[in-house]
Amino acid sequence: MKRLILLIVLIYTQFFYSQSCSNITATDIFGNTSAQLSCGNGACIELVTNVPKTFLTNSYQVSAQNYAPVIPFDQGTPLNAKTDDSFSDIIPLPFNFCFYGNTYKNLVISTNGFITFDTTQAGLASNPNILANNPNALLPKNAIFGVMQDLIFSDIDDSEIYYTVSGSAPCRKFVINYYKARLTGCTETSTFQIVLSEFSNEIEVNIENKPWPCTTARFKESLIGTMNSTATNGLSPPGRNTSIWQSGNESWKFSPTGAQIKPNIIWKNSSNQSIGNTATVNACPTKTEKYTVTMDYLVCETNFTLTDDIDVTYTQNGSAPVINSPVNFSYTLCDNNADNTEVFDWNTLVTPLITTDPAMNVRYFLSMPAAEAGGVGISSIKGGKYTVYARVTGPTGCYSVGIVHMNINFLDKIEAFDVKKIYCFDGKEDVAVDLNTIYPDMFLTTLPKITKVSFYKTQNDASVPNVSEVIAANQILTDDGDLVSYTFFVRFENADACFTVKKITIELRNPIANQNQDICDFKNDGTEMITLSSLNAAIAGGQPVTVSYFRDPATANNNLGAITTYQLTGTNTPAIIYVRLDLVADNGDCFRIYPVVLNLIASPTLTKDLLIINLGRICDNNNNDSEAYDLTQHQSQLYSGAEQLSYSYYETYNTTNGTFGNAIYDPTSFLITKSTAVFVKVSKGNCFAVAKIAINFDFLPTVIIKPGIISKCDKGYNYGETYDLNDAKAQMFIAAQNTDTIADMDVTYYETEENANLGVLEKSNLQTTSYNTVTFWARFESKNTHCFSVASIVLKTYFPPKAVPSVIQVCDSNLDGHPEVNLLLPQYTANMVSETDPENHFRFFLTQADITNNKPILDPENFSPVPFPTRIYVLVENLAGCFTLPSAIDFTLGSVTPVNQETILLEECDEANDGKEILNLSQFENQIYTSATNYSYYPTLEDLNNNQNKITTPSAYQYDVQLHPPVIFLKVEGTNFCPALVKININLKNTPLFDLPSYYFCPGGVIKIEPDLSYLSPKEYTWRDPSGTIITQGPNATSINVKTQGKYSLTIGSSNGCTFTEIFDVFAYEVPIITQLIGLSATSYQVLATGSRKIIYSIDNIQWQNSNIFENIDPGPVRFYVRFEDSECLGVTRDGLSAKVINAITPNDDGINDRWTFSDLDVYQDVPSNVKIYDRNGIMVYEQSSTESFSWDGKFNGRSLPTASYWYIITFPDKIINGWILLKNRN
Repeated sequence: MKRLILLIVLIYTQFFYSQSCSNITATDIFGNTSAQLSCGNGACIELVTNVPKTFLTNSYQVSAQNYAPVIPFDQGTPLNAKTDDSFSDIIPLPFNFCFYGNTYKNLVISTNGFITFDTTQAGLASNPNILANNPNALLPKNAIFGVMQDLIFSDIDDSEIYYTVSGSAPCRKFVINYYKARLTGCTETSTFQIVLSEFSNEIEVNIENKPWPCTTARFKESLIGTMNSTATNGLSPPGRNTSIWQSGNESWKFSPTGAQIKPNIIWKNSSNQSIGNTATVNACPTKTEKYTVTMDYLVCETNFTLTDDIDVTYTQNGSAPVINSPVNFSYTLCDNNADNTEVFDWNTLVTPLITTDPAMNVRYFLSMPAAEAGGVGISSIKGGKYTVYARVTGPTGCYSVGIVHMNINFLDKIEAFDVKKIYCFDGKEDVAVDLNTIYPDMFLTTLPKITKVSFYKTQNDASVPNVSEVIAANQILTDDGDLVSYTFFVRFENADACFTVKKITIELRNPIANQNQDICDFKNDGTEMITLSSLNAAIAGGQPVTVSYFRDPATANNNLGAITTYQLTGTNTPAIIYVRLDLVADNGDCFRIYPVVLNLIASPTLTKDLLIINLGRICDNNNNDSEAYDLTQHQSQLYSGAEQLSYSYYETYNTTNGTFGNAIYDPTSFLITKSTAVFVKVSKGNCFAVAKIAINFDFLPTVIIKPGIISKCDKGYNYGETYDLNDAKAQMFIAAQNTDTIADMDVTYYETEENANLGVLEKSNLQTTSYNTVTFWARFESKNTHCFSVASIVLKTYFPPKAVPSVIQVCDSNLDGHPEVNLLLPQYTANMVSETDPENHFRFFLTQADITNNKPILDPENFSPVPFPTRIYVLVENLAGCFTLPSAIDFTLGSVTPVNQETILLEECDEANDGKEILNLSQFENQIYTSATNYSYYPTLEDLNNNQNKITTPSAYQYDVQLHPPVIFLKVEGTNFCPALVKININLKNTPLFDLPSYYFCPGGVIKIEPDLSYLSPKEYTWRDPSGTIITQGPNATSINVKTQGKYSLTIGSSNGCTFTEIFDVFAYEVPIITQLIGLSATSYQVLATGSRKIIYSIDNIQWQNSNIFENIDPGPVRFYVRFEDSECLGVTRDGLSAKVINAITPNDDGINDRWTFSDLDVYQDVPSNVKIYDRNGIMVYEQSSTESFSWDGKFNGRSLPTASYWYIITFPDKIINGWILLKNRN
């Protein structure tokens, strides 16, 4: 196979050392870092901030980037790498780094161009041979390869490995530089760096120079990439997996693609009051104000805090923008990629319908609350009819919300899915693929109407489409390797120019095996029984193969006699077995066979494999049923030897299969509970021993407390309130659940939870605050046991909320003639106070005198007094007694939905005339009101008034005239309108019901069907035959003549428009059937017939007889009749022939009796009869078959026969007769 050299040349003008980090910036929606709000009292301005993105590291993507090394390659702390094929000691990281879902604080550097977070490799040898493609268990695990290759460093040249940290928190980068490392066996050198980024957890590989290996290189393969700790997930750039290549000035970035890590966001004003916790907030100042946004991230067990602020200048001389609303928008377009969403240019296509002022900022939202809250808005559309809300903001910060009724029609979509094909190959051969044979498998249903199919190498080229990058369907895959992956993108188009882009992945796989396996002698007894399937992962890695084992290559080739276990001993080690790897592939299954060497390796010998730790009675501090315990303190008890061993801890261990479960990631602070046992894996390389630590203890009585809160009202609006933290002790201490009393407690106070748990930096119980919410921590410690618990004390300083005048538009929502309103709806209460707060409480009063007398409205959620007032009053408090002056709420009556009809008549035919019918009440909605509307149906007006017994299926309403009144009450609610009442009157019309009997006629006859339906006063008759075809139709079509049996129908239409159809049967009477005529003689017959009753017979349809035999029938054609004795209907007749044969012939040409003839053979229709004539010697002198008549001239072969008697045999279809003919030849 050809070696394809990926040559990425990134041109730059100077050596640029890059570092970037995400910051946040607070702005208004126009991007201003300072803003103004000029909208009058109670107005709000929308503030936004960017949210830096960082992602979980359970998966990655890799992309090429501009070549820009972070620092020069010869800078940093030297590793003193003067050895070959080795790992460094453990190197601490300056910040926590996440890799494939785990957090690491240390790493180890290999001299062969990679780093690993597996710190058990520290100081060990590093294998220089790259044995497989990434990912594979044959490669170093938990590693970043950049560039992994066989390298050597020496103290006789300037080759070195450097490491350092660049930048400042939270934007630091840890850099590992490989400087002028020599390729083993060559003189050429390689220089590159690996970069780990704080916060983003991105990985960069920057390559200054990576030469082509010389011919004498010990190992020529190189590798760039990442791989997790189990070798099940790995990633390499295109052309940079295990293979032979060269490069220079090349850079790759590995970016995490797991779920986005969401920060905790909080906005505060200058008084440190919280105003929101999202990226976009509505700030509602009453004066010129400064707002600060803070973001807290928890990334890799590290807290990151980002902050910025914005000044808002406040005046009251502006107004809300004037817009067009509501507007209708209809549009037809493609649903490309069949995902029911399309990126949409709202500002070009929709905004001009709402406003033409270019100074306005217009964003669109899917709900009114979302539009009121603000934010980035939507950038795409979906199909169907729905409503969106346009938030139109002017330069002064004032905004209006408009309504857009959308009607989006998507054209025919193309639904398909990605496919992956696996091809087996030998690692070097060229593989031909025809993409045209693959893409038909990509459709979810039958092949859609595709007008064009094209192929590309990138999704972007396929989506644009970039037609210059179209590739041929027939591809030759030429890359070498044991795993080579190709990706192609297919663009499907239809006649509407709609498209879908999907991916074809082709993996070329050459199954390989790790042929050296170290087998641990766990008991160190010189023997180990190996369950061979336990080696599958180590031998085959993540390859999709079936692994089986054999004693010799012959049985492996024949796939016979597979073994599942193997006894390895000190006498037969190293042993060789054969592994067969079977791959199911789309180009035909294949297999590979490899010898595998099994080596028996001694396991670590522990000093103790069981430790029983008796702690006695200990504290359960903070009452969480667990305490932190340092498991590592017992390592010297488990092993006291000189070997360097590694320790890992687990909560479970299966002695049957030797597997561990529930890893303990921080053994220095393991949370223990009663009767806790843990298992320790003590490892030396791949071999290990298992120890058990059993920890026995009981908890002392716990200290049980709960969080406390102390609240005060600051009516001076100046903060500076002083609190005594001791005031919270009584509410925090739960006496009934504690063994000790409050007098047995030492209570101390702290600024942080951490300090409280440690008992350091104690604070005074008297605290003066400068913010509205301050948290301290109380530590309750028993004087008897010295156990403690910690809980928070929140000091809440409340400013009295300021009630402001507001207006509520009310409706008669239940259509009982009286308006009603829920005064506590958020959209109303938000306008009743200068600053919204979830702790605000609202009390309402009918009059000012009620305020004085403290007589609030008792049910503000169902406010509907009669008569309804035009004004009431509201008092807002956030803490009992913490309020200012009340304010007025004025009511206006909203406009009623302008329906087109207030009364509808629904007439329906009563199909059974039983007063019951299923009605479609919703059929009139479009003619009642055409805009977006909510319709609610009720059987009575009382039900509507009380919102009960709502008809849930108006399109299939089961109406019963005995149970329901003949009117339905419909509540019609238009957007931004009050509901209107529409009545639907129901009239059930009688259906012209009738029954028809079954009719009978004689076969071959006709029956006239003429029912008397005049009592129904039919307007029209419609008769149909069994096929549904109309026979006759009209007001006078009262009857039909029928001569064919079957199911007929008659439809009667009445003057009220109702119709009824009766289906009836027409049957032919049963008649006997003549099955056979038997000719008994020339002039007699026997008639064989079948039937269910007694049959009588006739040959003239006049005289009938019981016998079925007729004799001495007059010569000539005869017709036989049959019928049942009790019926006049005739069966089908059969014809026969009574034969009289002329027995003399005188063929002398005198015109008299010159020929012998026999006629009437046509009675048998198309069935021929036959005559044969013989002389006295038995010689046949004549033969004829005919369906009409016989004729013989007395000759044989053209010569006249002598006078004599001749014998004839006549064969009729129903009989045979014979006799003599006298021939007199007078010549």
